[in-house]
Amino acid sequence: MFQLKAYFDYWIHAKGRHGTHSPYVYDFLDKCVTSKIPNEVKNEYVLYRKKLLQDKTKITITDLGAGSRKMGNQRMISEIAKNAGSKGKYGRLLYQLSNYYNPSLILELGTSLGLGTFMLAKGNQDTKVVTIEACSTTLQVAKDRLAEHQLRNIEFINSSFQEFLTNEKRVFDVVFIDGDHRGRSLVEQLNLLDSISHDETIFVLDDIRWSEDMYDTWKSIVQNEKYHLSMDLLRMGIIAKRKHQQKEHFIVKF
Repeated sequence: MFQLKAYFDYWIHAKGRHGTHSPYVYDFLDKCVTSKIPNEVKNEYVLYRKKLLQDKTKITITDLGAGSRKMGNQRMISEIAKNAGSKGKYGRLLYQLSNYYNPSLILELGTSLGLGTFMLAKGNQDTKVVTIEACSTTLQVAKDRLAEHQLRNIEFINSSFQEFLTNEKRVFDVVFIDGDHRGRSLVEQLNLLDSISHDETIFVLDDIRWSEDMYDTWKSIVQNEKYHLSMDLLRMGIIAKRKHQQKEHFIVKF
């Protein structure tokens, strides 16, 4: 019932690009999310996911986050693929963000089977994607599968998010958070990211309506004076510091 209400509220308030008065958001909706993805990339992604969905290999998962609502620690790769990764327009958005904004360095918190990693890396092969996964078994599957696609702009790190963020010194232009699904952890991660992000860093938060806890956390992030720009895209939320602009929040049709 919570998710039905949350989804209904979104569709009631969502507006298209002509309903926004922010040049930044208008540009995002008019150019970034309408940019074309080459057919060969789409086909390659479909094949990548298809192979995962057909893989009945059983692996042992180390899950440091909220975990799956349906599966235990012994899982087939095909089962993980059904429930993990950014699919459809949200998968395409990762490619578009990487391609349109031309970031030098992208951070992904939560590699899983590498579906999101694939799109971030394919979007701009001059961009370096640093992807973090606490489960070494899952990470190895992603490394092996992504190696088949000859993507050479990915750095794989087996670590908890907190350990990595506490010790990292590089500054990231885009950050994609998709792993823990607990509101408290998301806030902790964003706080740790303060020192390794800049005023224009784009933070992409996945599954903001995963649970009531996650949605309440999203709403508190929107109200946080630290972030002057926030966009609600139903499943994903986007925030940026952008201290030079007036604080604005947009619920956009996506």
